[in-house]
Amino acid sequence: MVGQRIRYYRKTKGLTQEELAQGICSVSYLSKIEKGDAKSSEEVINLLCERLGISAEEVDSNEILEMLNEWNLMIVNRRFEEAEKLYKENTEKVKIVHDPQIILRYELFLIRYYLISQPPNLELAIKYLKKIKSLHEQLSSELKFYYYLFTGMYYNLVGNYKTAVQNLHKAENLNKLDTSIKEIEIAVLYYLIALNYSYLMRISAVNTYAYKALTIFDKEYNFSRSADCQILIAISFRRANNYAEAEYHLNQALKYSLPFNDSFASGVIYHNLGYVASCTKEHLKAIDFFKKSLLHKNNDLPERKASTFFLLAQEYYKLNNYKETKHWIDKGFEVINRNKDEDLYYHLRITSYKLEGMKAPEFETFMSKEAIPFFERKNIWEYVSSYSELLADWYFEQSQYKKASQYYRIANNSRKNIY
Repeated sequence: MVGQRIRYYRKTKGLTQEELAQGICSVSYLSKIEKGDAKSSEEVINLLCERLGISAEEVDSNEILEMLNEWNLMIVNRRFEEAEKLYKENTEKVKIVHDPQIILRYELFLIRYYLISQPPNLELAIKYLKKIKSLHEQLSSELKFYYYLFTGMYYNLVGNYKTAVQNLHKAENLNKLDTSIKEIEIAVLYYLIALNYSYLMRISAVNTYAYKALTIFDKEYNFSRSADCQILIAISFRRANNYAEAEYHLNQALKYSLPFNDSFASGVIYHNLGYVASCTKEHLKAIDFFKKSLLHKNNDLPERKASTFFLLAQEYYKLNNYKETKHWIDKGFEVINRNKDEDLYYHLRITSYKLEGMKAPEFETFMSKEAIPFFERKNIWEYVSSYSELLADWYFEQSQYKKASQYYRIANNSRKNIY
């Protein structure tokens, strides 16, 4: 509708109805045109469009709509090379389109494109999210679903998991109202909810949503994403100390990743198998899994290997092999960017202190003022618990029993947040 286009471009250009209508028509008449309540004068429409710098002619947008939806599904199904080609075609074609619903759809899918890029282009993603937020009332229920889905993805990537979950649940509520949303998108939504609950240590919620997503991905034969779900379920079982179930689900994930030569997923799976072996005190087995993980991550970004470097350092420390411990700590520090990988920075620093016998004078200050508060702010209770217990043990050995009791209490209370 031409009225809808006029409203869209007026708002994007920052014009009030008074400014656009001046010298052309009354504000009340313009308001009726925008709402589609008035029989529009061709002359008035032409003048309004001319002031906005757009054509009054409607363009058949069916072809571009199909191409946009195809582009989006390519990204969902991780056909990234094909998606890249279609991105360029869509970007050219959308230049001649004036339908606000088509443009908003393109810009929403563009946000997803920026978020899945390697590395993600967070600056451009938030720029478009803010723009679309200002036009929120013009979004159909389907486009609102995408807006909240991608907002959740954005907040996940910047580490604000609570806000991510809040937005993803808004998308979930919209899904109940709009039956046009594809099932594969609903599965992606369920997976993202599970992922963020995993960061927040909500084990039961992770399993609820991960199993929902897994059912759909299996039905769609999207085995790459099925593997992702199996990994999340395995991590939950590992956190619940059910190591046999954790190992089972990780091996199920390998059945998806290995035949399809999905090196990234295989690297993540072997990393988590190593973590499970570490929890069962099979340190040599853990080291073997971590090194297999690095082989699969060979062509990956260096910073993505840092978490495995850290876990290797931990295993060698438990085996009293301090030379290898230092080697893997140093490799970790070589590749992390503290601003982006703060979690790993704290893990590596703490492992360094343990290697030095926790005798460094700044150990207490670092743990109590920096590391533990950092994980509390991020709601990563697994590490709040383990590092509070480490500091409590240190205080106990220093005969500082009151402080030891305080941090044992923090450790115990943190475990209550893991459920």
